[in-house]
Amino acid sequence: MTVLVVGLALAVGVLTVLVAGLLRSHAEILKALHDLGAGLELDRRDDGPVPVTIDGVVPPRTSGSAAPDSLVGRTLDGEDVAFSLQGGPTLLAFLSSGCTTCQAFWSAFRTGSPEVPAGARLLVVVRDLAEESESELLSRRPASVPVVASTAGWDGLGVPGSPYFVLVDGGRVVGEGSGASWPQVVTLLSQAAADARLHEAS
Repeated sequence: MTVLVVGLALAVGVLTVLVAGLLRSHAEILKALHDLGAGLELDRRDDGPVPVTIDGVVPPRTSGSAAPDSLVGRTLDGEDVAFSLQGGPTLLAFLSSGCTTCQAFWSAFRTGSPEVPAGARLLVVVRDLAEESESELLSRRPASVPVVASTAGWDGLGVPGSPYFVLVDGGRVVGEGSGASWPQVVTLLSQAAADARLHEAS
C-alpha cells in the first residue's frame, strides 16, 4: 500500500512539473508572437469592429491615401483582368482559402448579392493561385461576386492579413479594417464612407 501511495505521489509530481513547463513555454510563445505583432485584433471593444493595427508590420495609413489606378490579376477561370479603382466606390475584400475567420465572409458572399456600404461594387481579392488552395477557392467562389487572384493587389495596398477590407472611392482609400463578420465590416466601412463625405463637404 505504501509503495502504491509513493508511486502515485511521484506520478503527480512528474505531471505537475510537465504541466508547469508546458504553461511556461506556451506563455513564452504568446509573448514572442505578441512582440512580433502577430494576429489581427478584430474586437478590442464591445461596440464593434475597429481598424486593424499590427505594430511593427504595417505603418498607419492616413484617410484619403492614394490607391493604385487599377487592380490587376487573374480570375479563378484563368482570365487576365484589370479593374479600375479610379471611378466609383469599390470594396476590396482580401480573403484567403486557409483563413478560419474568412469562412464567415465566403459564406455571406455566396448567399445572393451582399449589401455593400456606399453602394460600392464588391471584389474578393486572394493571393496568386500558387499561394492558395485553388480547389478550396473554387468550392467557395460566390456566384455574384468576382474573385481575383492578385498578390500585387495585396502588396500595393499594404494588406496586413486576411480578412481585410479596403474601400476605395475616386482613386482614394476612404476606409479600411477588419471584423469578425460581414455585418461588422458593413458598419465599420459605412461609418468611414460617411466620414469621408463630411470631409469632402467641409
